[in-house]
Amino acid sequence: MRALNEKDHADILICFYDALVQERGRQGGEEIFYLCERTYGARRGRRMAMKALRDGYPLDYTSYFDYGELLSTPGGYEGSFEYRDGCVYETQHKCPWATAFAADGGMDTARCYCKEIDEDIVRGFNPRLGFESPQNMHEKGECRFYFYGPEIKAGREEGRLAPQEKKKFSMTYHTADVYDVFCRLCEQIMGRAFVAAVNGRIEAMLGEEGMQTLKAWEGFDFERIDNQK
Repeated sequence: MRALNEKDHADILICFYDALVQERGRQGGEEIFYLCERTYGARRGRRMAMKALRDGYPLDYTSYFDYGELLSTPGGYEGSFEYRDGCVYETQHKCPWATAFAADGGMDTARCYCKEIDEDIVRGFNPRLGFESPQNMHEKGECRFYFYGPEIKAGREEGRLAPQEKKKFSMTYHTADVYDVFCRLCEQIMGRAFVAAVNGRIEAMLGEEGMQTLKAWEGFDFERIDNQK
């Protein structure tokens, strides 16, 4: 087995997207893809929300950034965060998912996934929060995100947790998480034979060791916040 990374995560998405569109056409395939993606994003946000509520904190953007789960590969991102009164303005010029999608012929997958995933996570955390993503780097060269919250102050990043209290999960965890969601929903919608065929595509891209890592997470409950592995 080996550790998984953003490229593996992207390749799984490419495999499911291509198979769904092949079976159902672009419109039908993308509808199923969006359902799976929204479920995955909402689950990530929901875990963050449960942890914040467990610790007695409100579901605002201070908590959102404190309880973010993603432990990305060093050097994968190039961007900035600007704190204004009432808004965090994020810009990203380089993203490991964008790099992987472009390298592996997954630009249609990128168009769908990057269009909604960040909003899906925010909505899973708290659907009342203000959020905008007016563009991504597949369209105009960079990603832009606006997080609106009255507690946000200009020039200051104020968190509630100390650095050592912020629990992040490896890309192996997040790759197994997205794989679990897509397998589970696609099996119900498309059947076991469809998922088995997609698994063949995934193993061809991730290799035998990568597939063994995914299989090692079978049965893991990603819905629980007290579940560690």
